[in-house]
Amino acid sequence: MEKLIINKFVSNTRFNSYDGIELYKKNLLKSKELYIPLSILEVSLRNSINTLFEKLYGAGWLVNEANFLKHKELEKIYNAKNKLKSNKEQVTKDKLVAELNFGFWTGLFQSLYQEKMRLNNLKQIFINLPSKDMLVVDRKLISSKLNHIREFRNRVFHHENILKVKYKDIEKDIFEILMFLDEKIYNFTKNLNNESIDDL
Repeated sequence: MEKLIINKFVSNTRFNSYDGIELYKKNLLKSKELYIPLSILEVSLRNSINTLFEKLYGAGWLVNEANFLKHKELEKIYNAKNKLKSNKEQVTKDKLVAELNFGFWTGLFQSLYQEKMRLNNLKQIFINLPSKDMLVVDRKLISSKLNHIREFRNRVFHHENILKVKYKDIEKDIFEILMFLDEKIYNFTKNLNNESIDDL
C-alpha cells in the first residue's frame, strides 16, 4: 500500500534520493521533529535583530532602507515590499520584518556587516552568550552556524532529503543558537517540542 501511494504521489526523482521507503518515512519524521525549533529560532532571531537595529538606527531602518545595507539585502527588501503591495497590504515595519526571509536575517552576519555585528551588538541580540572561557563566540561563528541551519531549514521546508551526514549535529546547533538568544526561549522550545496537541 505504501509503495502504491509513493508511486502515485511522489515523483521518482524525489523518491530516488532515498534508499527505500523506510528512509523516506524517517526523513519526514525528522523534519516534523525539527519544524517547531526551526520556526521559533527564525522568528526569535529576526525580532531580536530588529529590536537592536531599531535602537541603533531608528524604527524605520528597514522601510527606509538604511544606508549600511548592501545590494543583496536591499534587493530582498525591495522584493518583500513588492509582495506586500501586490497582496494589497500596507508596507509597515512589522509586516516587512515578517515578510523578509530567513536568508535576509542570516545574511546580516556575513563579513560585509562586521562593523554592525561586533561583540557588544552580538550580546544584545544573543543575551545569553556563554563566557569566553566556555566558548569564544563571534560574528564568524554565529554566521557559520546560522548558514548551516538556514540550508537545513530550506531543505525541511521544501520537503527535501535531510538525512545527510553534514546535518547529523543540526539539532545541537539549532538549540545552541536558541540558548544564545535566551534561556527562556530555549526552554519554551524544548518543552513545546515534547508536547502534543492533546496536552494543551
